[in-house]
Amino acid sequence: MEYLIGVDVGSSNCKAMVVRADGEVAAAHTLPYTTHYPQPGWAEQDAEDWYRVACQSVKACVEASGIDPLKVAGISIDGPAHNVAIMDDYGNVLRPIIHWSDLRSTPQSERLKARYGDVIFSSTYTPANPSWTLTQLMWLQENEPDTWTKARRFLVTKDYVRYRFTGTYQTDIYDAIGTQLYDIPGDRWSHELCDLIGLDIDWLPPIAPASSISGGLLPEVAAVCGLAGGIPVAVGSGDSVVEALGIGAIQPGQCIVKLGTAANVNLVTDRPYPSFQAMTYRHVVPDRWFTITATNSGAVTMRWFRDTFCRFEVQQAKQQGISIYELINRLAEDVPAGAQGLIFHPYLMGERSPYWDPRLRGDFIGISQQHGTHHFTRAILEGVAYSIRDCLNVVESLGQPIATYCLIGGGARSHLWCQILCDVLGQPFARPAVEDTAFGAAMLAGVATGIFADWHEAVTTCVRIQAKLEPDSAAHELYTEYFEIYRAVTDALRAHSHRLAQMNRQ
Repeated sequence: MEYLIGVDVGSSNCKAMVVRADGEVAAAHTLPYTTHYPQPGWAEQDAEDWYRVACQSVKACVEASGIDPLKVAGISIDGPAHNVAIMDDYGNVLRPIIHWSDLRSTPQSERLKARYGDVIFSSTYTPANPSWTLTQLMWLQENEPDTWTKARRFLVTKDYVRYRFTGTYQTDIYDAIGTQLYDIPGDRWSHELCDLIGLDIDWLPPIAPASSISGGLLPEVAAVCGLAGGIPVAVGSGDSVVEALGIGAIQPGQCIVKLGTAANVNLVTDRPYPSFQAMTYRHVVPDRWFTITATNSGAVTMRWFRDTFCRFEVQQAKQQGISIYELINRLAEDVPAGAQGLIFHPYLMGERSPYWDPRLRGDFIGISQQHGTHHFTRAILEGVAYSIRDCLNVVESLGQPIATYCLIGGGARSHLWCQILCDVLGQPFARPAVEDTAFGAAMLAGVATGIFADWHEAVTTCVRIQAKLEPDSAAHELYTEYFEIYRAVTDALRAHSHRLAQMNRQ
C-alpha cells in the first residue's frame, strides 16, 4: 500500500495527514502557531513558524501512522491566499507576514479603487481590498521603504513552505490570482498592475499547474520530517480550492458552505462569473472555476465571545469536565429561534462579501432586560448564519444553477449551529465523512504522482458522505424576517461604523 501526505498550513495552525491510496486516513496531527497583533487592525505571522510547524506536524503524523517512509508516494501543501513572504535575493524573509485579515492597507485600497478601480477589476475580477497582496505591497512601499528596496521574491503561504521543502520557486494560478497581480483574461502576470506599485514583474514566481511536480523533498528536510529524501512534492494550491477537492466538489453547481475561523460560501462553476461582491479563482480541475464569497468572522466570533464575556462559563466547563463550546451550545439551545429579538452583526474585522467594507463594525441590537448570556450566545450563532446567508445570496445571483450543498468547517461540529445555518439558509446539507483540507492536499498529491488516474478517480476513491441535514420550514420563515432586519440595520449603521473606525484610528 502506498501513502500520500497532505499538509494544510492554515490561518492559525498546521495539520498534516497521511492518507492511504484507497482514501482511508492513516494518521493526522495538528499544531498551532501564533498570530501577532502589534497594532489595532494589524495581524502578522512568522514565515519560519509556517515551516517549523509543518515539519513538526508531518513528523508526528508519520510516527503516529507507523508507515514505512519509503512507501510515501507524494506530498502536497496548501495554505491561505494573500499571506505573502517578502524575501531578498538570498531567500531570507525580510519582515513578518501581513496576514489576510490585516486592515492596515485600507487607505491604499481606497486610493487604488478611486484611481484604478476599473483596471483592477477587469484584470483580476475582484475590487481592490486590504486583504489582497496588491494593496499590502503598496502599504509596504510607502511605509517601509528600506524593506521594499531589498525585496526580490514574493511567495504565498504554501509556496513558501514548499520552497523550504524543495528549494523551488513557483506558484499556481489560484495563488497568483490571489495576489491581485495576475491578469485573468490574459492568463499571465500583469505588467499593468505591477506598474501601479512599481513592482518588477520578474520578482514574481513562475506559474505551474497545481498538480505538477515542483521538486523532490530535500534530504535535510526529510531528516527533520522522518521521511526519505526525494519524495515528489506537488506545486499544490490554495486552501479553499484544495478543500473543495477533498469533499468532492469538482462539478459545476456544487456549493460548499464552510463554517471555519472565517466563513465561506463557495461554488464550482463552468466559467468565470466576475462580481464586485465575490472572488473568482481557477479550480485545480481544468475547465472549472471557483467563486468564493467570504465573511471575515465565522467561528472566530465564538472564540472572541468566550474570551471576552464567558470567564465564569469557562470555569464552569472545567468543573464539569466538558468543552466550553459544549457548554455554550447548551446555553443557546434553551433560547428559541430569533433569540427573542436580539440580533448580532459579526463584523469584528470589517467585512468582505457582500459589502467589501473594512470599516463596518459589529453590534448587538434589540437588547432588552430579558436578555441574558444564553440569548447573546444564540444571537452570535444566528448572526454568523445571517452573514453566511448574505454570502449565499451573492452566489445565487451569479447565474450558475446550484445542484447540491455541502456543510463543512470546525464550527460545523456544533449540531445546533449546523441546524441554525440550515434553517437560516433554507437548504439541505450533506456532511462529508472527512472534510480536512489536508485530506484534499493528499488527494492532489495522488493526482500529481499518478496514484489516481485523474480528478474523478481521486474523488470516487476517497470521498464519502456521512450525514444529511434538512431545514425546518417554520424556522426558515422566521429567520427570513430577522434577516431582513439584519440587512436593514447594516445599511442604516454603515456611516456610523465608518465614523467610529475613523475615531478609533485617530
